[in-house]
Amino acid sequence: MAAMVAMLASCGVKPTASTAMRATRVMLTTAEALDASDTVWITGYNPELGAWSGRGVAMQRSESHEWRAEFQTKDSAMAFKFTLGSWAKEARLAAGRPFGDVAGYRGMDTAFHALAFSAAQRLNDGQVTGLLMERLTPPDPKGRFPQRPMWVWTSAPLVPGQKYDLLLLSDGQNCFDPVKTSFGVDWAVDEALAQLEAAGEIPPTLAIGLQCSFDADNQRRKEYGPGAVGDAYAEYLTQTLLPWVESEFNLSGRRYFAGSSMGGIFGFRLMHGYPDLWDGILSFSPALFIESGGLVVDGLSPWKAKNYFWPQGKRAYFYNGGVGLDAALQPGIDRMLEQLRAQGFKLGTDYQWKLDSKANHDEYAWRQHFPDAYRWVVNGSSY
Repeated sequence: MAAMVAMLASCGVKPTASTAMRATRVMLTTAEALDASDTVWITGYNPELGAWSGRGVAMQRSESHEWRAEFQTKDSAMAFKFTLGSWAKEARLAAGRPFGDVAGYRGMDTAFHALAFSAAQRLNDGQVTGLLMERLTPPDPKGRFPQRPMWVWTSAPLVPGQKYDLLLLSDGQNCFDPVKTSFGVDWAVDEALAQLEAAGEIPPTLAIGLQCSFDADNQRRKEYGPGAVGDAYAEYLTQTLLPWVESEFNLSGRRYFAGSSMGGIFGFRLMHGYPDLWDGILSFSPALFIESGGLVVDGLSPWKAKNYFWPQGKRAYFYNGGVGLDAALQPGIDRMLEQLRAQGFKLGTDYQWKLDSKANHDEYAWRQHFPDAYRWVVNGSSY
């Protein structure tokens, strides 16, 4: 099942000190009355919710079409689904993506409606707009990282003599084509860039999405995050991949990077670690600091070791949602924003910050904010 901590949810209530120790209350209504032998289960990534086993917290039938549960979790953020005890009978919800994970907070009191129970069906949301070509990343001369797919996008065939801005994106499988994604929803970067180009709001752009690692032992997190592996991957990207891209295509010299979650912290690290290479970054739901459910990521201490260096004359866009995992990420983002303010960087000029309190940690949310974010990073206006 999904290992991501948060997908689409029906609840956007932000936790407060008063909700921190309260029980979570969930109600589920069903389109049809279930058999007397059926039990609805809440199952999720939290240990108290069964760690995606298909069973976790048993709900109690309160009426023929109504089920309720009250439970406690150690973590403040949670992601879960409803089943009848196995993944062959998963709830198809009326709100959000039918088989998407539900995200929420400890202490929330919310309700959902199940249309039916069945094995999950993949539903692709979107299409490819423009020209998309799949290639392999250049070999790593030091042999640290294998060649992986990357997707090269332009709105139209390349025009001889035309120079293109460059946008690199992490988790490239989730950027352009919903068929390639993990959950059937992409960032719709292709639609956004095509519309911005057509409106004359950005120059012609060549976008490249870099597939992340799917290797075991948290390799993706290691490559995008702080540490020796992350430093090596940043070196590969800046000293091998980027020069190769610039030798293959006629580029303007303006370079941007966009990423989310661990990819968001990677963009943050590229900006303060290789400032001369980038004109701007887009950092969505960056995992700058988090301690939750056994997950520990600290991207702020390495920044502190560099005396919180941040380059002048660059644009950085930061975004976070307010539901599920994003709630756990917010304290780290707050610390980063406070440090930028303390150094005199100006909101709206040097950096932009957007909080969508009802949004989840997923591609659908990032898709909504990408067009305005990229427009602002490129030209500093129309935000």
